[in-house]
Amino acid sequence: MLKFILKRLLRFIPILFCISLLGFTLTLYMPGDPVNKILIAQHGANYKSSILNSSELKKELYSEMGLDLPVFYFSLNAYNYCDTLNRIVDKKQRTAAERMTHQYGCWPEIQSYYQEIKSAIANKDPAEHALRALLTAYDTVKLNSLIEQIRSTSPNTGKLIETKMTEIQENTSSLGNYIPTINYNGVKNQYHIWLFGNGVNREGIFRGDFGLSFKTGQPIRDFIWKKLGFSMELILFAMVLAFATAVPTGLRLSRVKSKKKKNLLSLPIYVLYSIPGYLCATLLIFFFANAQTLHWFPESGLYPIGYHPNDHSYIENLLTGLPYMVLPICTYGFSAFAYITKLTTNISTEELNFDYARTALGKGLSIKKVVQKHIFRNTLIPLITIFTQILPAAVGGTLIVELIFQYPGLGKTTYDAAINSNYPVIIAVFTITGLFTLVAYLIADVLYAIADPKLRPKL
Repeated sequence: MLKFILKRLLRFIPILFCISLLGFTLTLYMPGDPVNKILIAQHGANYKSSILNSSELKKELYSEMGLDLPVFYFSLNAYNYCDTLNRIVDKKQRTAAERMTHQYGCWPEIQSYYQEIKSAIANKDPAEHALRALLTAYDTVKLNSLIEQIRSTSPNTGKLIETKMTEIQENTSSLGNYIPTINYNGVKNQYHIWLFGNGVNREGIFRGDFGLSFKTGQPIRDFIWKKLGFSMELILFAMVLAFATAVPTGLRLSRVKSKKKKNLLSLPIYVLYSIPGYLCATLLIFFFANAQTLHWFPESGLYPIGYHPNDHSYIENLLTGLPYMVLPICTYGFSAFAYITKLTTNISTEELNFDYARTALGKGLSIKKVVQKHIFRNTLIPLITIFTQILPAAVGGTLIVELIFQYPGLGKTTYDAAINSNYPVIIAVFTITGLFTLVAYLIADVLYAIADPKLRPKL
């Protein structure tokens, strides 16, 4: 069995690589400037105009995040492309430099052009505002307009920059855009740091470090695993109760011979199956968390107001939060119960029509023993498939339930991240979902091998 598990793990390595690569690619193309968003979250929206040195802060955080490094272990670029553009901290300036390089293809002249602009800004040139705008401009019309504006405010600076721009235009060479070059960057690249960390201030996603939140500016790992734990508790309780009641119910229904009686007994199950989760949650709150009906359970949250979970043990927190979990568990468990019961009934009824079941009945075994000893084993494979969806479902499958009950799980966290454009949290949830899906597949393979001897590995 150990050899079987190791083989399955080896098969998952390429999938893990693809998941990590896709998650990393999403981080590269997040809208906006991640450095600016994190600094706003940490120091407030007016950090640029405060006593803090915003340029130094941006440069420091940009370096800490590894954004000044090449993207991957190797890079395939055009001959004209400058492979050190990642060192430009400001995203708009970096984009402008990339566009200029692609348009004109003469990086030495373009570099000299930018150095002249930055030198003028450093010397407090009267046209500083237009010069800063020139750093982020790449459209020809806008460039000419800004240079003309600079010439009217500061003639000498305008003439120097116009000369530099003329040199760029005279040395334009677009042929290099079609000549590919391959550069090897080693382990000092953004992807490697994203995976494994840099040994200083980043630990990488393999050790649970998903970067900083755009909303709070704090490490995502400080809250993401706690939120996942809350969702896991909810899902596991719901699914254990659902399986413990649904499987016996489904097997019992399959033994009912009367079609009318079976339809009558199945009616409540079909009703539960057809009720949407949000409606079920609303009805439960109305009937069991309402002072005008039966106020048996709290309607939202996880702990009483003023309760500090950090001051108590896990068992104490679980017992305190259990009344708050009852209605969410019922909401998720009712639909799971109906689906599992329906599936178990259909499979068991179909299995009873097979020859092996008819033979067992013909030998004198009661239908109850045939179902328990023979039919049940053949229902395990689809039931295992359902059970192994617990881990992925715990990550995002409880979104509606958590929103209605204001339950602080990962589903609600994902929703809040989407509303606030907190892209690093969304990417973290995506990565965790992929990882837990692979773990679920591994558990399914092992359980399949245990349930069905034909699927067991040959020793």
